[in-house]
Amino acid sequence: MNKKVFFTTFLFIASLFSLTAQEESSRTLIVDEVEYGQPNQTYNTYKTTWKKNRFKDNWIISLGGGAQTYFGIDDSKGPTQDRVTFAPQFSIAKYFSPIWGLRLNFTGGSLHGFNDGSFGTYVKWNHGTKDYMGQSVVGTPGYPNTGPSAAMLTWDPAWNHMFDLTDPAVYAANIGQDGDNYYWRPGREQGKLYMQHIKYVQANIDFMFDFFNLVGNYNPKRFFEITPFGGIGIYNAFSNMGSVNMLVAGVHGGLITKFRLSDRLGLNAEFSGSVVPDSFDGQIGDTKSMEGIGQATLSVAYKFGRTDWEVAEPMDYELVNRLNDEINTLRERNAKLAAKECPTCPPPPPVVKAEPTSDVKFLPDPVFFRLDKSVIDPSEWARIDKAATYLTEHPDVNVVVTGYADKKTGNPQYNMKLSERRAKTVAQALIEQYGINPLRVSINWSGDKIQPFKINEWNRVVIFVIE
Repeated sequence: MNKKVFFTTFLFIASLFSLTAQEESSRTLIVDEVEYGQPNQTYNTYKTTWKKNRFKDNWIISLGGGAQTYFGIDDSKGPTQDRVTFAPQFSIAKYFSPIWGLRLNFTGGSLHGFNDGSFGTYVKWNHGTKDYMGQSVVGTPGYPNTGPSAAMLTWDPAWNHMFDLTDPAVYAANIGQDGDNYYWRPGREQGKLYMQHIKYVQANIDFMFDFFNLVGNYNPKRFFEITPFGGIGIYNAFSNMGSVNMLVAGVHGGLITKFRLSDRLGLNAEFSGSVVPDSFDGQIGDTKSMEGIGQATLSVAYKFGRTDWEVAEPMDYELVNRLNDEINTLRERNAKLAAKECPTCPPPPPVVKAEPTSDVKFLPDPVFFRLDKSVIDPSEWARIDKAATYLTEHPDVNVVVTGYADKKTGNPQYNMKLSERRAKTVAQALIEQYGINPLRVSINWSGDKIQPFKINEWNRVVIFVIE
């Protein structure tokens, strides 16, 4: 299939997908639903503090292709239809906040440059190879028999692949010499051009930011997004038609317009440009020190892991102070009880019956955690110490360490994993710090499905259930 027909067909199909997705998105946004954990509430993306997602969340892989063209010394003189070539594209990106992310982008293909063969020098003859200053071509049919002279720098190595210069008549019709400069006669005398084929690959690291999220409110269901980007990259032009392999560094930048098709699938239309040294195409000269590559591509993007972001709610300091006062009161009460003689403390009474034949009993001191934390506070180690002491004094008793999370923060899926981490942290402390036999310690977690306490904040807890 012709490349232009393929590209036109690809654009048409992508447009149909975009229109369909736009209608679906419009219908979705009409529904009044709870967004990002808070009903009917919006957040300025830049001014809001967001919870840090896991490393495996917010990844995007995209695959597509489009058109590209090269901007060199004489390239703008060439026919437009011959300058445009196919550009494949593959990228993998990671967002670190709702606003910004990093991307590793790959592309390449064949660039069509044009040359009039009239001016300039060629990297091949002064590239540090055995062909330096033409020494290896002296006496070779089709090359000038000049020896190591400066004139050889103006000889385009592509000429020997384009024409049979071993034929004196062909040589005379195509190659002229003006002092120390060789030139292509049809280009100098008739204004003709010949095509250069630059086969290359590039890899870029780009910094991206979502413009509407930066200047407006956070909306994970936004259908259209504009994402400017910029970065650096490496560009490798492979040896072809007499030229030598060239590896250079360049800069890369552009704009991505994103169309949301679903929570995980999107369509990206990207417009980008790269700036590379003048030597990238193997020719140096004229007034330009840099040359460019322009691309326009369409790609399908797929998101991995978690795709949205959660607001980090500020701590209620009045509640913290009230809880601290209650903790201090409990410490004073415990100190008074410890001062009294209590040679034998009875086991805790049954609280809830799970089965007709067995009682579920709880140790009286649960372990409390801070908001969104699974690390044991220094003040809570005394409670674990009491549980370990009880288990040591009752070797026939086993314990189930059960974790919970409060219902008013997070979401059920996240809270389930948080309660699991809390239970595992306390169980590990019993086993590793106090030497409790692992066979006597079981782990259970309930997320926010069960709330042991009426006060929401107290449900960030681990409770000891003895068997």
